[in-house]
Amino acid sequence: MKFFLCLFLLISSTIYSQDLSKYYNTGNTTMSKKWVNSNWEVGTIMLSDGSEIKGDVKGVYGNKGVSSFKFRKKKGDDTRKIKAEDCLLVSVNSIITLSLPKNLKKKSGKKSFYVAMYYGKYLTVFENPEASTANGQSTSLLGRGLGKSTDFKQGGGRMLSFLALKDNEFSKLTALNFRKQMKKLCGDNKKWTSRTSDKKWFQYDNLYKVTHFYNQTKSKQ
Repeated sequence: MKFFLCLFLLISSTIYSQDLSKYYNTGNTTMSKKWVNSNWEVGTIMLSDGSEIKGDVKGVYGNKGVSSFKFRKKKGDDTRKIKAEDCLLVSVNSIITLSLPKNLKKKSGKKSFYVAMYYGKYLTVFENPEASTANGQSTSLLGRGLGKSTDFKQGGGRMLSFLALKDNEFSKLTALNFRKQMKKLCGDNKKWTSRTSDKKWFQYDNLYKVTHFYNQTKSKQ
């Protein structure tokens, strides 16, 4: 399943006029579920006009993941509700949450929050709010950001799909057809393609490192 679209927010000239490079992921991380915490943590919100506000941030959960954020400059200050329409991204504890169209087939309309597994210049991978796990549970209903550690590499908690964004297009990456889907998506990078001959490295459970390597080597072509 593949969605073709011209993103109203992320791919528009408005967002490209902002310097988002400081938010790109680097290095390695685990393939554990990235929770947006529902407790106060220090974070940064980039508003729709490109300005930034810094202070205490916490996520508010709905039926399908994060529905909004709450913001305050410091403890005791008035609280402000931040909806997806109000901002470009939220950064808390190295977790990036982007505001994108709720209906990915459209370039405008209502927006939703998408948690990035990996946020990069050329390729970004999002947790799929519609994905299910190997045990049949919806990923959006697990933990609710309350600090529960769920490893999505193994067992019943394994997330069965992600969303990838590259060149203004969304693609669905599934555990079943991962290698075929990624080769179609990233075949424009010869060094990355050569690296995929290592089957122990090129696998669904290593998605973060596979994506990071693509971004690293793509910039040097």
